[in-house]
Amino acid sequence: MTRDCGNEDACAVAAESGNGPPFGGAGFPLLWLLVPQIAAFAFCGNAAWAAEIPPSRWALAGALFLFASAAASAVECAAEKGCARARAAAEIWKFCFPAAAFFLFAAWWNFRAPPVADTAGMPPREAEIVLRVERSFSGSEKNFNGIARVESISGGDGALAGTRVWYALPREHLESVPEEGARIRAAGVLQGVSAENLSSGGFADFLRRERVCSVFSRAGTAEFLSRGESSFARRCAEAKAFLLARISEISEPFGETSARTGRVLGAMMLGEQSLLSPEQKRNYLLTGTMHIFSVSGLHISILAAGLLGLFRLLRFPRVPAWLLAIAGLRLYVEIIGAPPPAERAWTMLVFLFLGTLFGRGRLPFHGLLFSAFFSLTVSPTLAENVGFRLSYFAVAAILLYGVPAAERAERFFRSARRLPDEMTTRGERLRARLRRMLAGNFCVSAAATLAGTTCIVELFGVCSLVSLLANLVLIPLVAVASWAGAAVLCAACLPAVGAAAGTLFYAAAAIPLWLVDEGTALFARAPGIWSFSFPYAGLGAFGGLLMLALFFFGAVWRPFRERPWLRFGLPPFALCVFLLLFAH
Repeated sequence: MTRDCGNEDACAVAAESGNGPPFGGAGFPLLWLLVPQIAAFAFCGNAAWAAEIPPSRWALAGALFLFASAAASAVECAAEKGCARARAAAEIWKFCFPAAAFFLFAAWWNFRAPPVADTAGMPPREAEIVLRVERSFSGSEKNFNGIARVESISGGDGALAGTRVWYALPREHLESVPEEGARIRAAGVLQGVSAENLSSGGFADFLRRERVCSVFSRAGTAEFLSRGESSFARRCAEAKAFLLARISEISEPFGETSARTGRVLGAMMLGEQSLLSPEQKRNYLLTGTMHIFSVSGLHISILAAGLLGLFRLLRFPRVPAWLLAIAGLRLYVEIIGAPPPAERAWTMLVFLFLGTLFGRGRLPFHGLLFSAFFSLTVSPTLAENVGFRLSYFAVAAILLYGVPAAERAERFFRSARRLPDEMTTRGERLRARLRRMLAGNFCVSAAATLAGTTCIVELFGVCSLVSLLANLVLIPLVAVASWAGAAVLCAACLPAVGAAAGTLFYAAAAIPLWLVDEGTALFARAPGIWSFSFPYAGLGAFGGLLMLALFFFGAVWRPFRERPWLRFGLPPFALCVFLLLFAH
């Protein structure tokens, strides 16, 4: 039976919690693979000498430990239960199996991860290269930017073949955005990656995490050898252009304020940050809320919650409702260009559905673990991506902390009511439902903020109290604006009446959009003394693991779970202590 909760939409995404312990009695067997996997990828990514060991040797070491763990498991099964031999075999298995997983995943890293060449001392020089595009970004007004793999290169730089390069190609030479899989021949300037020859150390850190070895810019010529996009991708790009034009058509006739909120809507729902004015970009950057314009887990989870809530109102069966939500969100991700954060969020949603389906509604966290394991297996270098960790930390925090807090807020509001529904007016019931929804959204927003703060520290080395407060206040408004914005996009696609229907829904979306924009401008005026800097940004990773452990033990350990003041009060207290100890 489904349990009610204050944030009903978030609970729909997290699935039913059942009547027993939050995750049932199955334990977390996948952690025996996921933890060694993350450890192996982190080790190989940070220890340069690990790449010098051939994958075959890593695999051989893993096979030996796997054989030892299998033998120990066989002895444990054959021996009498509880005897000394069985206990010793169990201890051997507990050591050998994670060790085997570690070595096998280290072999997989060396096999899958792109090679890295030391190019810090390589001076800029002219070169002609052939690139295969892996990722494209929106770029600037003059260039297309992205990450590509070097297929061939002129001169004697054979060591760079197969490595990743950051490219900046003039728009005047390429008539369309290079899609994934496209092959491009270009002649320009190639230079090595180092903090000295780049304008931003933060950008150099991003390139290092993506295993980019060189930068290709100032291209004099560039041409497509083959295009990566399919007819479906082109249709999705056309649909995105149509939606942007329809949003402009709907919002601009009502004045500058309406046009401003229309630009916020287009940037938020379609990921087009270029629609924002310089003033708006400055406000969102200063308040740490620029992430609401990068379509990621926040958007996908909000839209999934809205769709599932709508299907529940229409009394759709659970499995068809999830399948329709997943299919609709896949189409949405393709229309906006399938950015990596949105792809990861959609993958998480699929595994969350599988976890709730096969776990009978009680194992959504297992689905999250399977999603992380699958994503890291397909692309091992994601282990070094702070955005990847931020996405999974935030969703784990919502499942382990935000949804239980929302359920507790729901029980509080229900117990505070003195009259049953039959004896209250419709207005009173509507206000009570609105209070529960806002409280639930605040709990989910607080959970994501607690998890994301440490990732921000790791990424930028700073933490702003203004940013924390702005996210707590504005994210619930973003949820409402996203639901109304999704209605605008769907209505805009209707033939004949699309403009009129879109205008009607835009009237509902304009209020939360205006509040988000004006609230950001207000927070941006706060003094800068509310910011803290961290001399060791790497401590953010430690803080993230600490927060995740507190969320996890709060959900599965009875002493935590039976003391709400400890379960819900300790994580924010620990974050405050972390900031006071390590921040300036």
